[in-house]
Amino acid sequence: MPCSRILASLLLLVSPFVLAGPSLQLSQSLPLPPEQVMQPYPEVSVSMLHSAKELIAAFDGNDYQLTTVEQSKTLPSYFVENLPSDLNALPVSQKTTGFIRLLLPTIKVVNERILLVRDELNRLSAKPKSQWSEAEKRWVQTLSDSYAIQSGEIAELLLHIDIIPAGMVLAQGIDESGWGTSHFAIAGNNLYGEHLPHDGGKFLTTPGGQVKVAAFNDLYQSTASYMHNLNTTRAYKELRLLRQQLRTQKKLTGYELVQSLLHYSSRGQAYVDNLRALIKRHHLDDFDQTRLNTSDSVRYRFSDDG
Repeated sequence: MPCSRILASLLLLVSPFVLAGPSLQLSQSLPLPPEQVMQPYPEVSVSMLHSAKELIAAFDGNDYQLTTVEQSKTLPSYFVENLPSDLNALPVSQKTTGFIRLLLPTIKVVNERILLVRDELNRLSAKPKSQWSEAEKRWVQTLSDSYAIQSGEIAELLLHIDIIPAGMVLAQGIDESGWGTSHFAIAGNNLYGEHLPHDGGKFLTTPGGQVKVAAFNDLYQSTASYMHNLNTTRAYKELRLLRQQLRTQKKLTGYELVQSLLHYSSRGQAYVDNLRALIKRHHLDDFDQTRLNTSDSVRYRFSDDG
């Protein structure tokens, strides 16, 4: 069960990061799910930053504003790999809009990769299994293993392999990380309160070691792991069924889907109510229809002394 509030005094323990599920060795035409992408960022030079103020200045200098994104429905490919340690030093309006801006492109690219996998699954469903290539059969089997699906049926895979609306991802990231200011978020890129998975990996822990929380190399891995968790864990079966229903009705939004998160936090309905309030107040569902502009990609990384 993800934790919303844990002691801020923590110790970071390091062990090798483990991807969810085995690596796929397949034809380049068969897309990897986001949690298995080893190098998610574009191959461009990294701009090193030292403070949240520098990031805001970079966004403003490139006219990356939320109002512009809403009007143009276009999101720049500005990927922020980790968090600054001083977001709280910004004025409230800069902190809130800055956090949304730094996370949105990562959410979009993870969801777009999920859609690539869904498109390929839909393509395969249109032809008999007897006509699948060996690579396609292995790809479907590996996906089934990764998403804990025994049937191997495409209909079941499509229930599990689907996007999480940007408004819901943003709201949970805001709530769980305190707008990117918690120790878990800064030291371990853990924006969503994920506990250490059973197969191990990097983790954060309280000094007594009672609580182990997953840590990630970057915000992409954190976001991809969080979505994989929602798409596989038995506790979120209701979420997946509701998502399928909302997709059929063309009503799939963060505001609607968060009602299925009663088991995500010990706060239950109060947690859901807070997520909905965040989505409504900050218009977080307004970004689902944006498209990612990949013509001019930028990468930002905060140095350890930032």
